[in-house]
Amino acid sequence: EVALGTGQEVYVNPTMFFEKTYVTVGLRDIANRVILALNGEDTENRVISLQTGFGGGKTHSLISLYHIAKAGKDMMSSSYSSHILNSGVYPKDDNAKVAVFTNSTTDVAQGHILEDGTRISTLWGELAYQLCGIEGYNLFKDNDEKKIAPTADLFKKLLKDCTPALIRIHELADYCSKAAAVKIGASTLSDQTIAFMQALTEAVSSVPKVVLITTLPASDTEVAGSAEG
Repeated sequence: EVALGTGQEVYVNPTMFFEKTYVTVGLRDIANRVILALNGEDTENRVISLQTGFGGGKTHSLISLYHIAKAGKDMMSSSYSSHILNSGVYPKDDNAKVAVFTNSTTDVAQGHILEDGTRISTLWGELAYQLCGIEGYNLFKDNDEKKIAPTADLFKKLLKDCTPALIRIHELADYCSKAAAVKIGASTLSDQTIAFMQALTEAVSSVPKVVLITTLPASDTEVAGSAEG
């Protein structure tokens, strides 16, 4: 909702959001790690997993990172948000791309239909479109339509043309639980999605100025307690 601009103003408006945000040590740590990585500087692992129970702050952290990445250098002009980053740390680019995927972004059965009628059916199709537009999607159109995960090398080529980039995948376990019902030959969309996540982490790790953040539940009770969950 924040990425689409349809959420409540307190979340969509970055000034209001940071004015009402208590900056924890954890939030400051991840914000600085992400900005340094997007700047192309040496940091810890650029593949980050957030795993807490309900109310643990995953969504709030993701919204914070979205606003910081989109604000670019303007981040330092607000007294409400400049204190989040350490001295000397600031976004060097104003055109960072942010791709946002949640468990409801692309329906596993109906997909995500764009204004021009294009139907996006998978996680990789959605990320390619959000990062590089329809040209990016077309690189993976066959993989998307057939629901077969692309290789890491293919996604590396896309990422190299779309940096700096922050990729955020929220509630992946819930999405995969639903995707398990979609059969693809002897496989499922869930299996293909998990295979793609392995390829994606490899691609992100090898391309500078790209950060991947995923959120996972703290227990299987948050995904219906099922074996698939």
